[in-house]
Amino acid sequence: MKPSFNIVLLIICLQLAFTHSSSAQKMIKIDEQLKENSQSMIVKRKGIRVIGKYEFGSYKVISGKSDWEKVSTRSPLFGDHTSIKSSSKMSFFFVNNERDTCIANIRVVKNIETDDGNWFSRTFLNWDDSEVKKGEGVFETVFTFSADTIPWRLTVVYPVAIEVQDGNIKMDTITNFRGMLTDTNTFIEIKKVTVREDGKSPLFNPVLGYEFWQDSKSLAAVQVWPANRSRVWIRNDLDPSLKFILASGAVAMLIKTF
Repeated sequence: MKPSFNIVLLIICLQLAFTHSSSAQKMIKIDEQLKENSQSMIVKRKGIRVIGKYEFGSYKVISGKSDWEKVSTRSPLFGDHTSIKSSSKMSFFFVNNERDTCIANIRVVKNIETDDGNWFSRTFLNWDDSEVKKGEGVFETVFTFSADTIPWRLTVVYPVAIEVQDGNIKMDTITNFRGMLTDTNTFIEIKKVTVREDGKSPLFNPVLGYEFWQDSKSLAAVQVWPANRSRVWIRNDLDPSLKFILASGAVAMLIKTF
């Protein structure tokens, strides 16, 4: 006997309601000081394109496309001795209520081999103790801000080769993620968040979000999963220009995830 349409519809509605109520409780675990000194901003996404029109707080993406925007500064990530087998390009235009603007050019690289020694790390990442020889994927975003003449770069590398004792290099099998947001003067490390507030880690979605750290201080965080519960936290006591930079970085990490 086939179930009636009304029964099927009721089951679907109950499942959606359960998903909504349970996911509402699944907040990522962030630094307590950040949590106490920030507001949780709900992220809204409009559109189904590669670059969604994200909006949270006083910030929003007003356009995006599957190519780069033209900017006055050129910011190459890789040196002359780099082999790249495939890559894709994206960009988005980001604003806030104070009329600050940001053009973000994204490059996602697959199957990269770098033979420049520590040039990559010294120039862009300030990772003096690591040498990136081969990464399965590199996600890079170059930000050009209307209020800053120096571009900022967000770089995420998977996986990372690290230097161990006696100068030997081996693959880091524990931390498969390493990220940095920098203008080559200020270095903000991006760490993945894998634990919810309840202390649990989902089995099928190991990365729930990312947190932005400067030394021992957490500046911001972005929750990327569940997809319909994305949020952004930015410390209230930061300079407005740094807040805008961190908000731009949060959008980049949302795009990286989806």
